[in-house]
Amino acid sequence: MAYIVGVDIGGTFTDVSAIDVDSGVIWTAKARSTPDDLIEGLLAGVGLVAEQVGVDLKTLLADTVKFAHGTTQTSNVIFTWVGAKTGLIATHGFGDEILIMRARGRVAGLSVSDRRELRSTNKPWQIVPRERIAEVHERIDHRGRVVVPLAEGDIRDAARRLISAGVESIAVSLMWAHENPEHELLAERVINDVAPGMHVSLGHRLAGITGEYERTATAVVNAFVAPTVERYLERLETTLSERGLRSPLLVVQASGGVASAGETVPVNTIESGPAAGLVAVRSLMGAVGHKNVIATDVGGTTFKVGMLIDGQWSVARETVINQYTLSIPMVDLVSIGAGGGSVAWVDDSRLRIGPQSAGADPGPACYGWGGTEPTVTDADLVLGFLNPDRFLSGRLRLRRDLAERAIREHVANRLFGGDVVAAAAGIREVTDAQMGDLVRKTTLERGHDPRSFVLMAYGGAGPLHACGYARAIGVETILVPQAATAYSAYGAAASDIQHSTQRSVRSDLLSDDGGLAKAFAELDSQARDLIAKQDVDPDSITTSWWADMSYERQLHYVRVTIGRGEATGLDKKLRDAFEERYKALYGSAAVLGKAGIRLLTIGVDAVGAIVKPDLPTHEFAGKDASAALTGQRDVFWPEKRAWARTDIYDGSLLRPGNQLEGPAILEQPGTTVVVPEGAIAVVDRFGNNVITLGGSTTA
Repeated sequence: MAYIVGVDIGGTFTDVSAIDVDSGVIWTAKARSTPDDLIEGLLAGVGLVAEQVGVDLKTLLADTVKFAHGTTQTSNVIFTWVGAKTGLIATHGFGDEILIMRARGRVAGLSVSDRRELRSTNKPWQIVPRERIAEVHERIDHRGRVVVPLAEGDIRDAARRLISAGVESIAVSLMWAHENPEHELLAERVINDVAPGMHVSLGHRLAGITGEYERTATAVVNAFVAPTVERYLERLETTLSERGLRSPLLVVQASGGVASAGETVPVNTIESGPAAGLVAVRSLMGAVGHKNVIATDVGGTTFKVGMLIDGQWSVARETVINQYTLSIPMVDLVSIGAGGGSVAWVDDSRLRIGPQSAGADPGPACYGWGGTEPTVTDADLVLGFLNPDRFLSGRLRLRRDLAERAIREHVANRLFGGDVVAAAAGIREVTDAQMGDLVRKTTLERGHDPRSFVLMAYGGAGPLHACGYARAIGVETILVPQAATAYSAYGAAASDIQHSTQRSVRSDLLSDDGGLAKAFAELDSQARDLIAKQDVDPDSITTSWWADMSYERQLHYVRVTIGRGEATGLDKKLRDAFEERYKALYGSAAVLGKAGIRLLTIGVDAVGAIVKPDLPTHEFAGKDASAALTGQRDVFWPEKRAWARTDIYDGSLLRPGNQLEGPAILEQPGTTVVVPEGAIAVVDRFGNNVITLGGSTTA
């Protein structure tokens, strides 16, 4: 037997998906995440999958041909500020760049409402305080010409000063180094000589783009998280190898691809789990025939939304993490603190949900792990949507009494006159409204009508709430994947090796066809070399070329993709692609035919195809779903403000073609699918549940 294993570590649960390479059969499992040592939860999850397969852990790992891991380790380090003691070497006169934060650090990443309360905002904790910033005399101009040479003695003195301050990692970010890295490379050599083994992050290597703050922030954050992340990956590699794994450990990147652990850039793994979810969505889209999809992931801590248009996701040009703005290739996802473990609380006579989460420790009150605050999961249990005896395939029995007590003490007694059911219904409604609002912003505010999209719901709580937030925005079709409960883990298993290279360019390069072709060719070669280093067949490597462009004097850019270009005619291809994309985004009337076009950044995305799962199909078994009907129970439907006797189905017994009408609940291992009154659910040939809503409101 040969297996592909994908792992995604979340704030509450660690999800694992294992796929039989030959048959395509999928097994999934969820284990409690272990924040003190993430590897414990990972091994527990893989062990649960091994039990389902019918082998022991060692046998499963020995027969695994691909092991891909989406990690929260990087996010944990930066969100809890427990990284390495970091120093920075900067060009003389620019040492304060990381502290000034382009004058937007105190509001970067905050919501509009939070920005309005300016007096309550502040800059984030300083990763490198002023006393750990060393400046050196050197200067390279915007065309890469050395104006002031860097003296080796200056770098040596700066490195020794930082080392004497006790730094464990050093970031180097010098002006215009992305145009000429000579000085940063010299700094790296000197630091390695002065302090062998010291981690060094170079700005030009991590973010080869114009923008001294963003480039410096990327280098500093990478230096901050790298020692912890690298130690974690080394320990995980050793642990898995000792337990039988013979294939290399692959790590999911924020861009949606994977890289071998040894080639992984730590800062590029931020939010790698959610990115893997979009990989899974894209792999399914091609099979079922949908091109435009709203992907929604509801975990224990957050609700995330991404969009795939014509089968492709967009890439965020910059990413804000804990108010630091980074330039890393990342799938464009938006999120809020609303998940199954999000805490319900009362603020000035208003019911609020999140962003605080009970996480894995202590968890929702109903888990019985010590949590006392009410969460969304507690509300779903009280309302009857969850079966207390079948949660996580019966491995965790939920405590309704503890859920009721938490809701009563913290919400019902303060807002609902002690009515626990009314309070639970309010929690569910507010949660669905917040989720629907985020989907609305992600679609309508970007010029897309959500009614023309299919909504895909996954994550442990996605299928439980999808109909609530889909109906509010006018979406009529919801697709719940077969492996929804661990879909990001499945996406990790479906990922290919991927690397992206980019560089800022002079705007006049758009008029230099030969220079443009040369610049693209250099990036293409770099990207291919990075992938080839990971034992990928060169014939399996494909590349696509892209550029960020805008009209003259516009602040916002448009990214266009042209495939792998030819040596001639690139300038015209880029101009034509820009105007077509601009027209699609903003309408033909918005095209400024006589305005000049600026070329800002060019890049190359390279993909090395490796083994990944195929989706098996099954014969249709007819519409009758009665064989999967296990009984009925009372469920309180908030939209009806009433209890209703509701059919309960064992989702694992449903077969392709089976059809059922709401109100109904499908209980599956790791998740629950809610089908409201007026909706119809059908199982497709891949085992997915396709829900068609009735009575959706308009967007």
